[in-house]
This record gives sequence, structure tokens and C-alpha cells, in this order.
Amino acid sequence: MPRTVAIVFAENFSAQLEKLSFHTPVWLADTPENRAAAEIAWQRAIEWPHISVTLFRSPAEGDRDDWRVLLDQVALHERAVDAIEAFGAPLTDVVRAALTDAGYARFEE
Repeated sequence: MPRTVAIVFAENFSAQLEKLSFHTPVWLADTPENRAAAEIAWQRAIEWPHISVTLFRSPAEGDRDDWRVLLDQVALHERAVDAIEAFGAPLTDVVRAALTDAGYARFEE
């Protein structure tokens, strides 16, 4: 079964986090709103241990190395990631290049 990880760049994803995190690991941009939602998810993970929410600092928009480091950290932490589902970030040339470097060959907007 393919393993998908969601990476969320939206500044306030709190309303959608509960549903998404129940189905897939979520990496969430660290903002005050998202941190509050992540803390709720971490509490829910006590009862539902498959819930996985990780906060991260968003990479600089034009910095391919920052994107590569983020993708490397996701792959290291999540093990055997087959697909990335991104929310709230445009699919720029820099992002495409970082995804290609990380081994993800197919992209959809």
C-alpha cells in the first residue's frame, strides 16, 4: 500500500487537521493557529496512536536547499514515503526541482 504524507504550508489549517491527520501523517507549518491545532492532535494521539502531526518551519520560497532539507526530514522521519500531498504551497520550479531531487517524479496542482 502506498504511503502518503501530507505537508501543509497553510497558515491556518486547524479546521481540516483533525480529519486529515486521522488518515495520513501530517507535517504542518509552525504558526500559532497550526500549533494550537497540533497540540489538540497530539492529545488525540494518546487514544489514536496512528495520528502523527509534526510541526516544521516553512522553507524560503525560492530556496531549493531548504525544500530539499524539508523533504529529507520527512523521508527520514516517516520511512518509505511513496507520495507527498502538499497543501497551501504553489508548485513552482524550485518546488518541482526539490521534489525531483528527492525522487518524486509525478506532480499535480
